[in-house]
Amino acid sequence: MAAIDPMLLATNDDPSRRTWPVRQAILVGLLALTLNLAGNGRVSLFDRDEPRYAGATREMRASGDWVHPTFNAEPRYHKPVLIYWLMMVGTAVGGDNPFGVRLVSSLAGAATCLVVWAWGRRMLGERAGLLAGLILATAPIVVAESKMATTDATLMLWVVGCQFCLWELSQRQSWKIAALFWTLLGLAILTKSPAGPVLLFASAAVSWWCGGPTSFLKRLHWRWGPLLCAAIVLPWNVAILMRSHGEYYNVAVGYHIIRRATSGIEEHGGFPGYYVVLSFLTCFPWSALLPAALYAGWSRRKESPVFGFLLGWIVGPLILLECVRTKLIHYYLPAFPAWALLIAWMVVAVTESEIALEYWKLGRHAVRFLRTIATGAIAGLLAAAWFAPPELRAACLVLSAIMLVGTLLFHVHYKMGGIERATQVLIASSALMTLLLGVWVLPALEPYRISGVIGRRLAELESREQAKAILCTFDLPGVVYALGHPAPIVRGINKLVAQVDRDKKVIVPLRPQEVPVLQREARLDVEVQETIRGYNLDKGRTETLIMAVIRPRATTLVKQPDSTIIR
Repeated sequence: MAAIDPMLLATNDDPSRRTWPVRQAILVGLLALTLNLAGNGRVSLFDRDEPRYAGATREMRASGDWVHPTFNAEPRYHKPVLIYWLMMVGTAVGGDNPFGVRLVSSLAGAATCLVVWAWGRRMLGERAGLLAGLILATAPIVVAESKMATTDATLMLWVVGCQFCLWELSQRQSWKIAALFWTLLGLAILTKSPAGPVLLFASAAVSWWCGGPTSFLKRLHWRWGPLLCAAIVLPWNVAILMRSHGEYYNVAVGYHIIRRATSGIEEHGGFPGYYVVLSFLTCFPWSALLPAALYAGWSRRKESPVFGFLLGWIVGPLILLECVRTKLIHYYLPAFPAWALLIAWMVVAVTESEIALEYWKLGRHAVRFLRTIATGAIAGLLAAAWFAPPELRAACLVLSAIMLVGTLLFHVHYKMGGIERATQVLIASSALMTLLLGVWVLPALEPYRISGVIGRRLAELESREQAKAILCTFDLPGVVYALGHPAPIVRGINKLVAQVDRDKKVIVPLRPQEVPVLQREARLDVEVQETIRGYNLDKGRTETLIMAVIRPRATTLVKQPDSTIIR
């Protein structure tokens, strides 16, 4: 292994500060898994992506078709198939419910923390490895994505595994590690198409420029490695090509890759510096320490290739993603493990140097960042307690108190015992806040999340009224998932009349302005059942929906033109 500054590894020779690796692994893994799983079964799926993945998994399992994913009985060509296979395993273990479909992401997030812990021990020493695993386990964005039934936590695991393999290959020759790299790369492609390889390429390019290792390029066994990757990727891709007659690639490549790269689709554009700003907010408190860690790593990049490797991993994807027009913070998720490693290294290095953090370049700003962002967050939580519904006021007050106490204890321990002890306070307070969000705050929001409420109520009325559930303009994926089966989506009054004529009786959620239009329609008999009011997280607003039973009228008058309201 390339030489690391002896100052950084001195603690490994101190028996009084050793911890058995098994105990460390249990600590990191148990903390990550607890935070990732907490409350998952009590929180319904978040529109729009989670219900789509979960619904496609349910429909694939019901049909027995493991090749062709569908959602709401329509082809779903957004992503490759591996995530649906993994979610089928998750639902087999945890049930066909939010807990079951999120299980894969939760396990993948915890596994990533363990990989980072093990890697940190090898690269940077025992204490830095433990801190890195705990920092990643309590990073808010990592926990959030590990609680979501999407591809991102799983992709993060494959990418981190690939990076680990590249680092190990830069230190020694091993055909087994090369085979593992190509296997993980194949799994990454089968999870999210080219996202994994592209992020790895961007990391390697910037790493080379920063002085990181390049010897792994000669040890990847190019003669058979790509063939191993292709053996994982090609079978399903050939099968879906034949089943979809090429349409999968029109959607997956033409729309979700090319258009996302060249235009901001689905209102997901972003301003220059989007990932810098959002990363600082979604990875607090650890983001406050990153500028100092980046500068320290950059100034030491010639001392060891490990710094160039980590810098490339952090900066390379950032540059690439800033050039892509469609911007979402979880695109940058595979780079956060490098944050954890570099920050953990700096914390141990500062401790061993016996020089306070404020005397390191940008170190004083790190403490100020912590204080400033924490103050703003505490003020925001107190304001939320004032305006929030009664069920959430106590939670907001408790969270603000935890953040206040955590910030004060951080400064006390920082002054008395240094940055390492203060970092342990941040880990504890971040873990407690994340746990309370999962088991208290998010479940308390359920009555206000309208898509799940509408879907479940639609299922109840469908059974009671013996009517077929359909959707018009309110067609969130969460409604379909909560309903439990596909529902036709109807646009235009003439199409609605045709649907009612076929089914004889339908139940549909309508917006208030749509009800009088349909009641004036001579071909339909509209019977209002109830009114439901709730919060639409997808649109960020409160909405009112009216559940209505619609039948064909016995006397049909002259056909009316389509309304512009139901479209």
